[in-house]
Amino acid sequence: MHGVAMLCALCTAAVLVMHARLAPFRRVENQVRDLVMQRSGRAKVDPRLVYVAIDDATMNVGGNLFPDDLAASPALREMATAFPWPRDVYGMVIDRLVQAGAKVVAIDMLFPAAREGDPALEAALDKYRDRVVIGSNFVDDPRPGAPRSYTLPAPDLIPDGHADNRVGYVNFWPDTDGVVRTAKFRMTQPEAFQTADNGQVYYSFAARVLQKIGLGSSVPGSLRGLRFAPAEGPDGFEPISLYMLFLPDAWKNNFQNGALFKDKIVVVGPYGNSLKDQLPTPFGLMNGPELHLNAINDALHGDFVIIPSEMEIAMLIVAMGFAAFALSSVLNRPLLLGLTLAGVSAAYLALTVISFDSFHRVLPFFAPLLTFDASSVLALYWKWLLERRERARTRRMFERFVSKNVVKEVIENRASYLNQLGGVRKSVAILMTDLRGFTTLTEEADCSQLVAQLNEYFTAMVDCIFASNGTVDKFVGDAILAVWGNIRSDGPASDAVLAVKTSLRMLSSLDRLNQEWVGRGWPVFKMGVGINFGEVIFGAIGSEQKAEPTVIGDAVNSASRLEGLTKEYGVDMLIGEAVAELVRPSFHLQLVDFVRVKGKTRAIKVYLVLGPKQEALDARMIAYLEKYEAALAGYERGEFETACSRFREALEIRPDDPVANIYFERCHELAERRPETWDGVFVMKSK
Repeated sequence: MHGVAMLCALCTAAVLVMHARLAPFRRVENQVRDLVMQRSGRAKVDPRLVYVAIDDATMNVGGNLFPDDLAASPALREMATAFPWPRDVYGMVIDRLVQAGAKVVAIDMLFPAAREGDPALEAALDKYRDRVVIGSNFVDDPRPGAPRSYTLPAPDLIPDGHADNRVGYVNFWPDTDGVVRTAKFRMTQPEAFQTADNGQVYYSFAARVLQKIGLGSSVPGSLRGLRFAPAEGPDGFEPISLYMLFLPDAWKNNFQNGALFKDKIVVVGPYGNSLKDQLPTPFGLMNGPELHLNAINDALHGDFVIIPSEMEIAMLIVAMGFAAFALSSVLNRPLLLGLTLAGVSAAYLALTVISFDSFHRVLPFFAPLLTFDASSVLALYWKWLLERRERARTRRMFERFVSKNVVKEVIENRASYLNQLGGVRKSVAILMTDLRGFTTLTEEADCSQLVAQLNEYFTAMVDCIFASNGTVDKFVGDAILAVWGNIRSDGPASDAVLAVKTSLRMLSSLDRLNQEWVGRGWPVFKMGVGINFGEVIFGAIGSEQKAEPTVIGDAVNSASRLEGLTKEYGVDMLIGEAVAELVRPSFHLQLVDFVRVKGKTRAIKVYLVLGPKQEALDARMIAYLEKYEAALAGYERGEFETACSRFREALEIRPDDPVANIYFERCHELAERRPETWDGVFVMKSK
């Protein structure tokens, strides 16, 4: 478990670093938070809040109104001039709204330098100083290390903007991804300028409005998450075009002679992006005055989004790392862990939504869940690697004593394999090998040299068997019994073909070994191979103290007899007729004999394998086979003299062919001592 704990700790530490240092990481976290906010709906708008907009209609009032309307209002005539207007327009706006009973008139505009109309605006600001707010602005220089500046209203409007409670900064600072999600209602001197604390406190535009309505004590002192109200619409901040305040008909009919503004908080400012006063929010671009209205609205009802501190986020990430460690300690199966991770992820998402819906509290989603999921997956992967390494170690050790496919079956399908060990009937391909003259070698050879040579021989032969998914059933002295189809099978034909291919590969490997051994001065080995196909009983045979999986039955004995026949016919390999029928589409075959071995009542046909079908026989071999098959047909009919002549012709093509030589001599004998009955079967007198 130390490795699992280390992985969980490293994963947790990596997420902590990425959350602290990587902007893209935080961007993903913010996007998840925005999705939750968008799904969870908007804040309710306080009916005391009114948005009076400097919109396109107001800025183009000269082209939208009749001359009579313009003549009826000095304010409209001023608005008909090019923007920015003379500032007495704002004085008239303040006067009109306050006279209508507005509790506060907050103008989201900057007046940084003296302009035409300042005296009228100054008079209105002084006259209604307890009911009016205008903007200031912090400006961050893009040059690294450059100091921040602070833009205040012109001194002829407000002489000491730093200390005047009619001035509030209009800034909203976005997160690292450029999206505004929070509001800062006040800042100290160190927070604003990173200088020594001199007691100066800077209040936001929204904070000054709250002070004007007597809620100065409730101004939040720290960064607060904004819960946004709908943009416009009947449930949002529906903008009122500024110019309509000065249209007599609109003032009377739309605003009930100003009664609409009684006891209201009126924010006056740009609408649309013509004055470049729009900022991105989780709900898209939003006008600057709307952001101030949202900040005021949230403060009036304490309806802020609670944002976790960096310390709280770090603690939650660490807690999820511990949870991952606890989970991975008890879960070991990938499917179960995957389902658990999916369930935990869904539950945590639901908790995130519930937390926001019910408590307006943001739960960091991406970083903690990434910690949990990544730590759990890595821990499971680590345990899987350890288990795989242990299984590989066990397999390597086990494979020294049992065939590879048996080991694989035991490890991967233990229950099925153990059930078969009780005894089952199966049709299998059986390969039996034996070394010629090995007894003589054991008497004459050096012991250590013979053991080394035998080990090299068995290693090469077993590699050939394992390469074709065969099972080494047992070693009997220098003999090998191999089986196909006892553990897994792709069908009788596939098993028989694999057995024959393996035999050819084994004989080829032995030729290479003999060449090496001759160079060392070691004796050569000669091997015979018999291959049979038939039904056997497969199971664990032995005593209670020791048993081994093996095959027993007549098919095994017949394979041994076929291997014995290779010595009689002077060939390396013989296959039974059941095997021949299965492999005939894949190999060139030569019928050797129709023989009844000792101890058997039924005769069988035995065959030589000449090579794979994809390799064509040469012309010499084809000519030989034509003579051989004609001779063999005569032999089977009992025409021994004719057969003898034909076998002689075959031997002229291949003088050293052992099978044709045996038939030539046999036909001579049978011609001289013709049997009373003849069925073409040759009876073996020995095993």
